[in-house]
Amino acid sequence: MSKKWLLAVLCIGIIAIYFFVSRPSSPASPAPPDIPATSLEEQVCQRVADQDGDCKGIRFFDADSHLVFAESSTGITPALTNNEFTEFRKFIFPMLNFQEFNEERGDRGPIIWQVKNKVQKNLSIIYGFAEDEAKTIVINSESNVQPNRFFVRDNLWVWYATFQKDNVKLPVKVTVYDAKGNIISRGNEEE
Repeated sequence: MSKKWLLAVLCIGIIAIYFFVSRPSSPASPAPPDIPATSLEEQVCQRVADQDGDCKGIRFFDADSHLVFAESSTGITPALTNNEFTEFRKFIFPMLNFQEFNEERGDRGPIIWQVKNKVQKNLSIIYGFAEDEAKTIVINSESNVQPNRFFVRDNLWVWYATFQKDNVKLPVKVTVYDAKGNIISRGNEEE
């Protein structure tokens, strides 16, 4: 009889093992995303503060171009990020300087701009400051592109356009219009 009991226990054990092994397992949960130790804003602000002495924060994110614009008491600095907006890649120089913009009003008109070719492979940018009276900006030398813009403070806007190429056409030719559609500035600039 003990052989029958041993055989019965062995059969039940095999059935139990088969049951647990053949049972469909729950799908594995995806690995949690890598979360950086510091936020993008903290990364960028730390680098801006190291460079300019302070950082007031990121003022604008551009999801299409993977750019952020950080403000310090000195000016606005564009920065390139990774595609997920989790890591700082590099600053785009020169920065937009508030004091220079205010001092050069008589010489330059209502806008200034910088050109940075080959920020990375197939990415160049034209960026600058504009006063409130500059309602529409057209980059004539780049197929009449109208740039993006965002408000900074008082009478001051940042405008920029990115291009999926290594170099923009120089000299940059820009036309600026007021609220009524009148041309208030035309200019060329090589940077």
